[in-house]
Amino acid sequence: MVRQHAKETTWTVSIANVQPGDRVLEIGFGAGKAIQLLEKKATHGFVYGIDLSATMVKRAKERNARAVRTGRVTLQQGEAAHLPFEEHHFDKVVSIHTFYWWSEDPYIFLTEVFRVLKPGGTLLFTFSHGKMGEERDYYDQAFIEEQILTLMKNIGFTAVSFRPGPISRQFKHIAVLGTKPSAS
Repeated sequence: MVRQHAKETTWTVSIANVQPGDRVLEIGFGAGKAIQLLEKKATHGFVYGIDLSATMVKRAKERNARAVRTGRVTLQQGEAAHLPFEEHHFDKVVSIHTFYWWSEDPYIFLTEVFRVLKPGGTLLFTFSHGKMGEERDYYDQAFIEEQILTLMKNIGFTAVSFRPGPISRQFKHIAVLGTKPSAS
């Protein structure tokens, strides 16, 4: 999976705008490649990850052993619908290829992310929305704009947008971004 998703993982981390002091959460980190890339950007910050699979937690801890030992990376098993973090904890929340599992009820996922983001914090999630050469995308632009972006705005996200991403293995990718408003 690391090699298979390398292109969109690298691209997602490159547009996440992670700053050296950021506290970053990755939801559904798999084997931990994005965790590794995020940790290199958050040089004075911390990277956390949550994944449903005990096997993936083990693999990601192996891949990121040094950073886990030093306490700069914390990886645990858990669900995106019930994030085990306090409110206003993260500057960035990133998720790659998890949309498919929470898309049946994105409200739960998005409200949990909104809760744990700091004011001014950003959510960025990337997913495949279609395949080259196919007549119709799995998730077309109307679905993304009318369903996902509208829901994010209703929850309270601002600066909600999407950005076309790389084509990898014939699949088209897209990133959706939203910001939690800063406290007034």
